[in-house]
Parts: sequence; C-alpha cells; structure tokens
Amino acid sequence: MSYSNYDFEDFNNFDEFEPFEQDAPFIEDEENDDNYEDSKDETSPQSRRTSPTWKYFNEQTIQHPGYPVSSIHKIKIGNVKNTGKNQSTLDFRRTDPWPEKEKNERDIAVVEWVIGDAQPFRSVENLRFKIMINKFDSRYQIPDEKTVKTLVVDYFKEKHIISFTTRHTGNNIANAIKSVLTEFNLLEKTLALTTDNESAMVVCGRIIAEELTRELNDQSFRHYRCSAHILNLAAQQGIKIIDDEVVKIRELMKKIKHSTLRCDRLRELCSIENLTYYKPQLDVETRWNSTYYMIVKFQKMLRPIEMLAATDQDIKKFVPDAQGWIKINDTLTLLEPLEKATVLLSASSYPTISDVRFLFLGIQQHLNDYIGKEGFSQSEVASSILQKIDQYWEVVDSSTLASTVLDPRTKLTLFSTGEESTNAINAVKRRFSEYHTPMSQPAVINHDNGEVASTRDYFHQLKRRRLNNSTLNITRPSSGIYEKIDRYLALPCDDNVALLLWWQAHFREFPALGAMARDYLSIQATSVACEQAFSVASNTITRTRNRLQPDTSRALLCSKSWLEKGIGEKRN
Repeated sequence: MSYSNYDFEDFNNFDEFEPFEQDAPFIEDEENDDNYEDSKDETSPQSRRTSPTWKYFNEQTIQHPGYPVSSIHKIKIGNVKNTGKNQSTLDFRRTDPWPEKEKNERDIAVVEWVIGDAQPFRSVENLRFKIMINKFDSRYQIPDEKTVKTLVVDYFKEKHIISFTTRHTGNNIANAIKSVLTEFNLLEKTLALTTDNESAMVVCGRIIAEELTRELNDQSFRHYRCSAHILNLAAQQGIKIIDDEVVKIRELMKKIKHSTLRCDRLRELCSIENLTYYKPQLDVETRWNSTYYMIVKFQKMLRPIEMLAATDQDIKKFVPDAQGWIKINDTLTLLEPLEKATVLLSASSYPTISDVRFLFLGIQQHLNDYIGKEGFSQSEVASSILQKIDQYWEVVDSSTLASTVLDPRTKLTLFSTGEESTNAINAVKRRFSEYHTPMSQPAVINHDNGEVASTRDYFHQLKRRRLNNSTLNITRPSSGIYEKIDRYLALPCDDNVALLLWWQAHFREFPALGAMARDYLSIQATSVACEQAFSVASNTITRTRNRLQPDTSRALLCSKSWLEKGIGEKRN
C-alpha cells in the first residue's frame, strides 16, 4: 500500500474504526445505499455483510477509478480493488453428534463392513468415503483408522472363541475345548468332535472321551476323523508309485505355464484341433486332487501338446512315452472315485457322517476290482491306496454305524446280512432309550441334494456291484420300545430323497428316531468347512496389506467367517 503524506494520527478523528476485512468497499452515496439495501434483501443477510470501515473510502474518483481512496486524506489504497461482492462468512449448519448408544451401533456397522468386505482399515479415512457417509448421516462421526482396528479386535473377542496361549498339545487343546463347553453349559450335550488326523488332535479326542465317561458317565461321545484327510493320505501314497510320470508332466506343465509364447502357441494348436484350451496348472503337495486335475488337463490337450513338443526340443523330453501313458490313463481310472468322493465330502453345506460309509465302501469295491485285474498296469497303486484306507477303516466302521442306519437312503443296505446288520441295529438301540420321550417337531431344514445326485448315482452303482444285487435279510421284528425301529427299517429306501426333509415329514411317526437323526446326521464328515475359513486368508493378507499383526489377522479371518454364517447374531 502507498502511504505518502499520510499520518496515522489523523485516524483519531474518525468516529469509529474497525480493522480492514474485505476487498469490497462501500460507495458513499444515497443511490448506492439503496442498491446495497436491495442487494442485502436479495441475498442472505445472515451470510453476507460489509465492514463499516468502507464508509470512509470512495472508489469513484477521477484520479484513481476503481480503487478505494480515503474520503478525508485522499489516499489511494493500491492493492485493494472493489469486486462488487459483499463480505462472505462461513455458513455451516450445526449438527449434534449421535449419543453414545446410537454411535456405537453405527460403529459396529462400519466394522462389519470392513470385516465382511476385507477392506483395509485406512479406508475409513478416505475423503470420498467420508463425504458419502456425511451425505447419508451428517450426525455420524466416522472413527479413525486406529479406532477401527481396536473395534475389530473387540468385536472378535466378544464372540468367545477358543484362544491358545500355550503349546498346542493334545492335553492343552482338550482342556481349552472343555473350558468353553463348560462355560456355555454344553459339556453334557456334546456328541461328537470332528478333526483331522494330526496326532495332537487324536490325543485330544481320546482325553475328552475319557473325561466325559468318567465325569458324566457319557459313553455316546465319539471323535470322528476327517474323511477327506484320510482320502488325501491314501491317494498321496498311491501317487508316489507313479512318481516318475507325474514329475515329467509337472515339469512340462511348468515350462508351458511360465512361457507366454508356448501358451499362445498351445492355444493356437488347440484351436486347430477344435479342442478346448485349458490353462496349464501345477499341483499342490498338500492336495492330491490338484495332481489329478493337472494330469486330466494334460490328457485333454495331449494332441496339441505333442504337436508343440515336435517343434520344441526343450519340452519334448518330458512328454511321456506310450508305456508311460498307459500308466497315467490307468491311474486316472483308478483315482476317479476318490476325486468324486473328495469333492462331495469337501463341500461345506450338505455332507454328513452318514455319507462316509457309503463313499468309502464304494471306493474299496472299486479298488478291489482293479487289484490283480489282468492287463491293468496300476494294480500296485490300487493295492497301496486300499492298504491306507483299510488302516483307518476300523475307526470309520465303528463311528458310522448309527448314522448310516438313520439315513433313509441307505439304512441296512450297506451292511452284509448277519453279524454286520445286527451290530448296526444294536448301535441304534443302545442310544434309542435316551431319545424315547415325547419330542417337539423340529424346524424345517432345507437340504438340496441336486448338486450331488450324479455323484451318489455313481457310488450307488458301486454299491450294487458290492452287494451283487442280493436281497438283504432284515432281522426279526422286535417288540416294546424297539418296534418303531423295525417299522422304520421295513420302509423302502429312497436313494434320491433329501434325508433331513424325509425325517421332517416322518417325525410324528418316528419321534425318537427323528430326534436321533437330527443329532447324528448333523455330525460333520470332515473338518474341511472349518479349514476353508482360513483358506481365504489371501483375501485379507495381501501384498498391499502385509503388516497385520497375528492377533488382528485372526480377528479379521474368524469374524468374517462368523459374519457370513450369522454366528453370534442376536435373534428377536
């Protein structure tokens, strides 16, 4: 600003003075006064005002047009120009935040969104996210990144899961499980524990069974082995025998998969041969069926792969010879029922313990058909797989008696006449008296078996081969409380019925057996459903989210699984 010939003491003559606040001066004449009053009426008087200081300046001078000049001292204010606008003030509506209870409800909604959608914690501090939430609810104050992390961990802790701070020994695991069951008054209601075949879990199951027998005189509890794990162990043992052929295919698929040029060329050759192109995949050591699928893809693209190898010496040496292909094809034939059973048992919604005997007996029949079969190159593989299954069969056999009889699709058809059938019926009778009381009708349970119908048909064919289409002799009718069992067994089996819906329809006719079926047919055949919850860890722990602490990762993974299954929700 220019202050030549200017004395600040002259401002003492002003009646009033306020600090300079705005770049829009007030023009001192009556006409402008009227216009100013009109403009105040047209705009919001609460959000626009002009400082009284500007009544001491005039911008309509000939010497300095457009610039404010002191009316008394004729001084030009050089860096201020009238814009024709009134002074602005911020006009925010006041919004009171939500009370604590309502805010906590909204915090939980944000936490469940972060968990369920695998969002990073920092997403709550994204500007666009804040704007969106403010549009929906201006009273809600979004928690910051650290607060959300704390809320996620607290959300997890409120679910009361089993937490281990000591070594994972069988005794420690058993004590932890018992502690939780006791806390929720479920110890005396515990019927089964399904785990993998790891030694610590075997010890855990034995300890719980012994303590329940000693403390509650409960001899109904059983430790069930994961049937999918048994099949994996058996198949892996058989595949080792043809390891040379599998290694060649693995190396060949690896060279194609890791070369864009080879993949493109293989795709072209598949198109020439009118074959579907399958993206090469490698197997995983812990999943035997991944090896099966790798070989199947190789087999389906054999002709294009041979054409590719004819011009590529680097992969030609890995293509199996004629004898090698005979072994591979016979192996695929041998492993087919194991693959179908693994897919069926690995589903998370419908397999029950009653399926295990049905599937395992079919596999045993299939393997026996090929052991010693003339011209079959993989009889040794069949014998090796059967040996591993037989190793676990005693456990599987004794643990599936009652559930198989209570399955209306099988009943006694999976037992030979005589001692086997009698033992199966006696297994049901031993528990029947505990259920022989009036029971209320359970809720309807949807059980859609459409997806597995073809697989069950496959194993029904194996069952008919095993039984040689023989007619089973049902044991003599019983009297007294066991009469209902005989009436149930006399009804024809229905291979395609939804077993839980069947019991829903026949509950009034067989209330005690229906209550038993509700308990035994709900026992899980595998531990796959539990393990699948942790298989999604790669969606939570990613390359851009790799600094999560173990406790935070566990909270996110477990809470996501519970949230999807509705576990812990309050019901009205």
